[in-house]
Amino acid sequence: MPSRRKSAQMSRRIKPRRSAARPRRPARAHLLVIECDSRQLAADRLKFGRPFAEFLKTLFPDKIIAFVQTSSEPELARDLAMVFEEHGRFRSILVLGHSNESGLVLTADGLRNWGVVGNWLRQLEPEFCFLAACRAGRSAAVRELFAPISKLRQIFASPAAVYPHQLSPLAVLVCILLKDSRIDEDTSTALRFANYVLTGGQLYRWKRRESGPGEEITGTLLDFAADLLDRGPTNLLNQIFPRTRPGA
Repeated sequence: MPSRRKSAQMSRRIKPRRSAARPRRPARAHLLVIECDSRQLAADRLKFGRPFAEFLKTLFPDKIIAFVQTSSEPELARDLAMVFEEHGRFRSILVLGHSNESGLVLTADGLRNWGVVGNWLRQLEPEFCFLAACRAGRSAAVRELFAPISKLRQIFASPAAVYPHQLSPLAVLVCILLKDSRIDEDTSTALRFANYVLTGGQLYRWKRRESGPGEEITGTLLDFAADLLDRGPTNLLNQIFPRTRPGA
């Protein structure tokens, strides 16, 4: 009897084997800068992608920052595959290009709707997306972009036309995310408000829940507010401190 009792106690102490732990996925790279239809941007003197990416690499040498410039869709597919093979997923993506609420000129092959753009970026699983592109912050545009990218949490984009001197807050927000790994809501609000006062530039921050089912009316009201507040490109600092003309 004692031997049976002892074996029963030992059997109770034996713990079942744990299943093999799943291998952890590599941490995300920090930022991918995509310059869309780079030849056209160069012709329009808007080719800022590479200089900004190089500046960020100098400012944040410990961060993984990659750059892609697009020309055609076959080349874009190849370049994104190479970037994904080298770095894997990216926590944030900055897109520079010509666009409207219907879509983005992703390559020289023409305008692609925002859902198609989202499909191109889906494999990279970004959490943050910064769009330096006209009217990319309209409610219909961000709704289409959110849909195919399940990990996407926030989109920063303008609901109106964008001019080069209005892009500074977008660059600052990218720097804040790289530095702090988050974007403080109060800082974001203050920065975007100051940009509107000084330059007339509008910049919305959209969260996924703000573009989901049942939010269509709110989105339409925000689109209407953007149209109402649109005052084009202004430069309050130049008006207050006008530059002295040469020879004056």
